[in-house]
Amino acid sequence: MNSTLKIAKWEVMRNLTNKQFIIGLILTPLIMVAFIAFPILIEQFNKPEQMVYQVVDQVGILPMLQRMMPEHITLEPSSDQAAAEAAVEESEADGYLLLDSEFLTSGQAQLYYENSNQEAFGTLSSALTVILQQVRLEQSELDSTQLAYLTEPAALVSIAIDEADAPNAQRILVSAVAIVIIYILIFSSGSMLMMSALQERRDRMAEVILSSIRASDLMKGKILGHFFLGIIQLVFWTALALPALIYFTDFPVLEALATANLPLILFFGLFGYLLIAALFIGVGATMEDVQQAGNSQGMVIMLPAMAFLFISPVVHNPNGVVSQFASLFPFTSWVIIIIRDAIAPVSTWQIVLSGAILLVTTALLTLMAAKIFRVGMLMYGKNATPREIIKWLRYKDI
Repeated sequence: MNSTLKIAKWEVMRNLTNKQFIIGLILTPLIMVAFIAFPILIEQFNKPEQMVYQVVDQVGILPMLQRMMPEHITLEPSSDQAAAEAAVEESEADGYLLLDSEFLTSGQAQLYYENSNQEAFGTLSSALTVILQQVRLEQSELDSTQLAYLTEPAALVSIAIDEADAPNAQRILVSAVAIVIIYILIFSSGSMLMMSALQERRDRMAEVILSSIRASDLMKGKILGHFFLGIIQLVFWTALALPALIYFTDFPVLEALATANLPLILFFGLFGYLLIAALFIGVGATMEDVQQAGNSQGMVIMLPAMAFLFISPVVHNPNGVVSQFASLFPFTSWVIIIIRDAIAPVSTWQIVLSGAILLVTTALLTLMAAKIFRVGMLMYGKNATPREIIKWLRYKDI
């Protein structure tokens, strides 16, 4: 354990004195702010252009239609189709709408345009649908009270028998943010772990280090060191974001944290990280060059991304068979259990069983990664084949 902590400390200090790490630490939140602010700025500058359409109205619904249009779409009456076409040809209008006398029975209208605009087409189509349904209901000789009664939507209110079982928006939000943080930690630290193993293998540092400590201690130290680096990143970014969130919004941060199941989030988040980190460093030890490591990194990333495949079924049916399977499968359980616990009650036996499977899988995978790491770090000149990796796993001297 002492060797593991020494390696972890060495990894932390080596990266904390690295200019690239410090630049990334500062630039990452700035880039994230830019990604949030940029769409808002684009939305402000990207105002919809003014559109003018001539309307040949043989039904008498133009005033009603105009009232349903947004400010940037103007409808102008036209006496007939020829006059409307002439206005478009003279660039006085962007197109014209033909509402013939059969519109109320056929439900069909024609929009002739010079320049296609899907937003205007959708707005006109929705407005004409509402008007058509309204006119047809009025023609059925029902009064306004009866119309309102017939068209009133059902209002279904869900009330939990036990108040503790009711979904809590703050609890869901905290769980969602926690999952995002865990993914950031996995992808940032995992990538660094793989590159660190690759660099030491390429620089022939592994022979020197492994002559004085065990391979499993070296690997655990690397995982622990990069985990601490990820925590340092998150603490730094949280220290910037939390005061801004409290100052600029009315969101009750402390109250939301009190509603979340933090012990469950920390347990599954930690062992989810360790599971994927062992995969990253084990795969990194089998690669010879950066390009091959990049390709393998994509395959490893697919494993934690598998949880996204189950999120929709879990949200729609949190206690269904799919949800229960995803809660027990170790490569998805550390995300799915957190989501299920936030939106619905989960049986204690399922949480305990899921945690036990994740714990055992992480321990086995770490042991396998240590064997691969030990042999892979001392093998130079080529990438390991699957047959060689299976052979390494059978060694008993780790």
